[in-house]
Amino acid sequence: MEREVKDILETAFCGMKVLTEVLPGGRISGSVIWAGFGEMDEVERQNLVRAELRDKLGERAQNVGVLLTYTPEELDAMNAA
Repeated sequence: MEREVKDILETAFCGMKVLTEVLPGGRISGSVIWAGFGEMDEVERQNLVRAELRDKLGERAQNVGVLLTYTPEELDAMNAA
């Protein structure tokens, strides 16, 4: 399912990079990096990502845990700190 989550998001949002890991118990967590997040607040970002996963995965979307959302610039700034 990890590959499926990546494929869904990277297909739906051109240029999106999805970094995931499978946690104990099989839940998927990770980071989502996309320039399109630039004008969105965190709630809007989460709603967008979650809606796409729910649409494509149905109830299996419950197996996706925390996905942190960043623009490339935000990620660069965080890594530089």
